[in-house]
Amino acid sequence: MNEIFGGILFLLFMILLSGIKIVREHDRLVVFRFGKIIGHRGPGMQLVVPLIDRSLYVDTRIAASTTPPVEITTRDKIPVKLSALCRYHISDPVKAVAKVDDPYAHTMETMHTVLRNFVSESTAKDLLINERELNSLLTRTLSRQTKSWGVRVKSVEIKELAMRQEPNSSSISISAPGKS
Repeated sequence: MNEIFGGILFLLFMILLSGIKIVREHDRLVVFRFGKIIGHRGPGMQLVVPLIDRSLYVDTRIAASTTPPVEITTRDKIPVKLSALCRYHISDPVKAVAKVDDPYAHTMETMHTVLRNFVSESTAKDLLINERELNSLLTRTLSRQTKSWGVRVKSVEIKELAMRQEPNSSSISISAPGKS
């Protein structure tokens, strides 16, 4: 009888231990109770109710991703090939988990779309002369679109820009300073 009681106590102790979660400084723990999000918890040792609560770790560090080179035609019909670097992080882990399945992939897809739209509405001269303004405008536009799913865009920078003046002429290639 003592062995059964001891086994039950040991089992209850193990279940209780399974509810202890260690959250690292750069992570947040989103907690679900019966499938509904009840909030998020910060770094340190956290207790979730075993067998009732489920949890998901969300990384809140700044991520940097580069779009693959994109070929776009500007408003003045000049073909441009460019790529951009985007720095972003999850600012609201609850929204990031509840609104989109993969906030990082969605941010990069949105970045790709915003980049295409801005370049197709710009002239080649504007792209070369106003690169700083274009970076700032891309950052603001992307931030507005990603804010609703808990992602904050820190910066967008045109990484590489190559264009041809005419179909048979050589191309002009410009890389941002300090980048390869």
